[in-house]
Amino acid sequence: MIGLSAARALAHDGFAVTVYERHRVGTPLGSSPGRSRIYRRAYPEPDYVDLSAQAIELWRQIAPQALRGNGLMIHGAGVEQWGEAMESAGIAPEWIELDQARALFPEARVEGPVLWDDEGGAVMADEALVALAAGLDVREGVAVDDPRTLEADVVVACPGAWLGPMFDLPLEPWLEQVSYFAGAPDTRPSVIDLGRSERLFYALVAPGVGYKVAEDGVARPWDPDRPDRPVDPAQEQRIADYVGEWFPGLDPQSMHAEACLYTMTPDSDFVLDEIDGVVVCGGDSGHAFKLAPLLGRLAADLAQGRELPSQARRFAAGRLARS
Repeated sequence: MIGLSAARALAHDGFAVTVYERHRVGTPLGSSPGRSRIYRRAYPEPDYVDLSAQAIELWRQIAPQALRGNGLMIHGAGVEQWGEAMESAGIAPEWIELDQARALFPEARVEGPVLWDDEGGAVMADEALVALAAGLDVREGVAVDDPRTLEADVVVACPGAWLGPMFDLPLEPWLEQVSYFAGAPDTRPSVIDLGRSERLFYALVAPGVGYKVAEDGVARPWDPDRPDRPVDPAQEQRIADYVGEWFPGLDPQSMHAEACLYTMTPDSDFVLDEIDGVVVCGGDSGHAFKLAPLLGRLAADLAQGRELPSQARRFAAGRLARS
């Protein structure tokens, strides 16, 4: 999704663009498959609030049909920091009462205070990939082991879990998993539960599949060249136990579970920089899909020598030690 977003931005700027995809668009071996992802403005840091708001506008231009504007509820320990970050970014946070939260999501249980982001919701990942790829020259099944060898005016590398070894960056591919449950209409909002301690869960609609729920931050290191993406039964059970407690209106028996790759940076910020004459973008750290069209636009701008916004300075590769 980052590579297609960059390709689309460059094509919009007048470049003749060729996309090389190691597997196929939406491959389950990468980080962009599946039915849905959360999109939101709410973040615990003002930089991301601002960048996310810009990304939502680009999503509305590129793939409005892929957005489900159901809103987002956030509750749990530290939610006040999220509201403060929104306020610092110039967006007035909206706090809702528990009875309002229950009316928005009768099948769920929440604890106050509850932050409501009416600009949030779910982006249908599979539909978004189709929209991003439309009209582009995409060569599937073509692996580029070293993008520095390509002959082109501009080379942008967005290789996902392969970014670390390709450019000697300390990135770690992880295997994250989600489960789907029956019982929630497709109009229900997304939810981020910050928990009562360090445990964080998130949930969102996935029309045609079920209500999608995941536990964040418990992923397993994984070799992206392995041909399998297995589900951990113990994690699947933890998610089911969580659903039984916090989504009492859903069937606690998951209908389906799946796993895909995250590519983690040490600080969970992305990488967006020029390395050895190549613009590189990656290190999704589990939250790049919502920002994909903006990351693609910024990669295209960087490729053309344009100055990036101040909020993107945190993505410079120089902050990371190269081997």
